[in-house]
Amino acid sequence: MKKVAAADIVIFGGGIAGLWLLNRLRASGLSVILFESGALGGGQTHKSQGIIHGGMKYALQGMLTKDAQAVADMPTIWNQCLQGHGEIDLSGVPVLSEQQYLWSPHKFTSKLTGFLAGAALTSRVKALPKDKYPTVFQHSHFKGDVFSLDEIVIDVPSLIRELVKANQDAIFKIEPLCDEELKFDDQGKLVSATVYMSGKSVEVQAQQFIFTAGAGNEIVIRKLKHPDIAMQRRPLHMVLVKAPFDYSLYAHCLGFGPRPRITITTHHTQEGSTIWYLGGQIAEDGVGRDSQTQIKAAREELNSLFPWLNFSDAEFVAFMVDRAEPLQKSGLKPESSFTKIVGNMTIAWPTKLALAPKLAEEIIQQLHAAQLPPQFFDTRELRSWPMPPLARPIWEDMFCKNVA
Repeated sequence: MKKVAAADIVIFGGGIAGLWLLNRLRASGLSVILFESGALGGGQTHKSQGIIHGGMKYALQGMLTKDAQAVADMPTIWNQCLQGHGEIDLSGVPVLSEQQYLWSPHKFTSKLTGFLAGAALTSRVKALPKDKYPTVFQHSHFKGDVFSLDEIVIDVPSLIRELVKANQDAIFKIEPLCDEELKFDDQGKLVSATVYMSGKSVEVQAQQFIFTAGAGNEIVIRKLKHPDIAMQRRPLHMVLVKAPFDYSLYAHCLGFGPRPRITITTHHTQEGSTIWYLGGQIAEDGVGRDSQTQIKAAREELNSLFPWLNFSDAEFVAFMVDRAEPLQKSGLKPESSFTKIVGNMTIAWPTKLALAPKLAEEIIQQLHAAQLPPQFFDTRELRSWPMPPLARPIWEDMFCKNVA
């Protein structure tokens, strides 16, 4: 006999997008089931640096780009949540830094200094006196400038735990979804999806199906063959540095292009080691390099930017991040989040951690427009199914592989 489960909404994908949306939809009174085939917060989410961008890193050439405008309101929304009075209560999530910094190894040009000090940006960008610089820049060898940006940095593993905490009864682990298990009617409506786990199967029905599975969205895209939905993979070659010192740094380095020369965030392993996480232009330029060459480039870059620090005893690890995103012309980075409705399905990507609230709000507004009433919720056939594990932080995976 066929086993069936049902909800108003079924979400496939337990990264930041799916989990944020799950919280918002359940708070609105709709019944929701979320399925994840890997670890919660795995994939792209657990490789995030945790920066809640306010857009200023996209304005490094003296003008506000569409990228900058798309994320301009995100710090305010996240701060409200972190203070416990936003759309989701994230008051239990640690803030690693109240601001991300922007620094130049040399003095800023007068044009850029004027732009950053402009009246429209004074609440988001502040020039700092030397005694307010991060400790690592208070060395006599540093001759550049430092600004503080309205960009907080949060602990992503704690964020995922908070988003999961109140929803454990609605989150289930499944084996990777197969496109042949998606059942459509003659009008192209998704009638059901059959999910599998440890030899069991359940046919899941819903009013609406939402796909926020990152690279996993390719399953439904391939099935739909819709002309307006396609996916690209935009790889990055990130670097982790187990530092022999305890300087915490959260900063973008000004380069010569439209992206930061390097972006650094600081994290700590369970055993107390200090980890510098390196992204930015070095991660983009490093896509064509093997791991050893990328590590060599990162070491040389850090030696150039911080000649007063000794990286000879630092441990380096390089790894690829496969950014799954909506297809863009020439494979460029998307400027904002993406949603597309096809029948009773939504295919979505937040494109960056900071945009998860924006993506959820867009989907909720679309559902409101469809006048979706709460109807049913039946998870009896899923009660024995496990919840997916929480993803380990990437720095624990790379440096503490033997720690349970």
